[in-house]
Amino acid sequence: MEPSTATTGNHALALRVMRLTKPAIIPSWPLQAEKSDYCGEELTSHRDKDITVIPNLVTYPYGEVLTVPQNLGSIYLGETFSSFVNVQNDSQQTVRDVVLKTDLQTSSQRMPLSNPTGQAMVSKLVPGDNISEVITHEVKELGGQLLVCTVSYINTSGEKQMFRKYYKFQVLKPLDVRTKFFTTTDEEIFLEAQITNTTPHALHMQKVVLAPSPLYTVTDLNFLPGGESIFADSDYISPDDTWQYLYKLSPKMTADEKSTVKGVSSVGKLDIMWLSNFGERGRLQSSQLQRLIQQQGELVVTVQNMPHFIASDEQFQVVLRLRNTTDRKYNLHLSLGQIKNSGLIWVGDIRKVVGEVLPCSHLDLQLDILPIKSGVWDIGEITIENVLTNKRFSYPSIGQILVGLK
Repeated sequence: MEPSTATTGNHALALRVMRLTKPAIIPSWPLQAEKSDYCGEELTSHRDKDITVIPNLVTYPYGEVLTVPQNLGSIYLGETFSSFVNVQNDSQQTVRDVVLKTDLQTSSQRMPLSNPTGQAMVSKLVPGDNISEVITHEVKELGGQLLVCTVSYINTSGEKQMFRKYYKFQVLKPLDVRTKFFTTTDEEIFLEAQITNTTPHALHMQKVVLAPSPLYTVTDLNFLPGGESIFADSDYISPDDTWQYLYKLSPKMTADEKSTVKGVSSVGKLDIMWLSNFGERGRLQSSQLQRLIQQQGELVVTVQNMPHFIASDEQFQVVLRLRNTTDRKYNLHLSLGQIKNSGLIWVGDIRKVVGEVLPCSHLDLQLDILPIKSGVWDIGEITIENVLTNKRFSYPSIGQILVGLK
């Protein structure tokens, strides 16, 4: 508990503010000496009388003594600020209609913490009596903040008296969070979150989850198949350490729906919960994580079905999806080329009429291929022409396949 008493001048009432907080362990710096050293016996005797030293553990850097800070001090973002506010009548007169109001002033706003309407808490306060309350607030902004306490009352002369006191404290950042996005060819997104402990003590990480937006489903990749955390048996992150968390996001939209979405997409929010070294709970929730949606071409070709391995001289099929991402109708013709020295040959006509593909829709196309040599081979070359505009789209390779011996 951190006491702070306001000087109220000639007022009949005294205001005291005490922050409710956990104590801290006093570090011990014992003097190390042997009795054979010069003044060794005196130093050893002095060390044994030190109240911060644990008996039989004289070299341990922490003792058994706790201390409380003597001012409001600082607090970390995401923690809960709790304070005990007390108003006492230190005079010899009885006062009436005592009002106690507390507000929190941040860099962006001023918010009431108690008694926002300014109603009288007691109609009469006799000498030696007091009123008090406990205020709590989850800290959500960094930087310097002011706890503003306002007291008003009516004295014995019927005059209304008022005084206001300010208590300043700093809000520090406990964690540094950085994110990176990685996108695969099939539109799956991998989010890497790097979390660094910026406090001077270890934190117990209770929960780090990604709450996805309605556009995505999320898979948490921070657990092994048996359910164990990848961070082994310890959930304590040391000062200045960085832990990396990985999540996979899969779009709920179909490919045709995604082609109509432009600009920036909201992925979700990171929700982080931890405990400090004395069990004080903290929580941070990031703003909406956003990523720039990659602009696709007019005609997108994706492989829907293809084996990864095939035996030589065994014919197989590849299913392609041709997706028209524009608002215009396409009439497509297909030409199949041959990669030089390739171990694959096309089966059937190398020129085909694909047909019409309506705006923002797709068409599936099956191609037959015969492998004639073992090895890893690119599948291509494919040229698609929109005969309505005479525009051509070339795809040198649509994938690879491993061809083995029978």
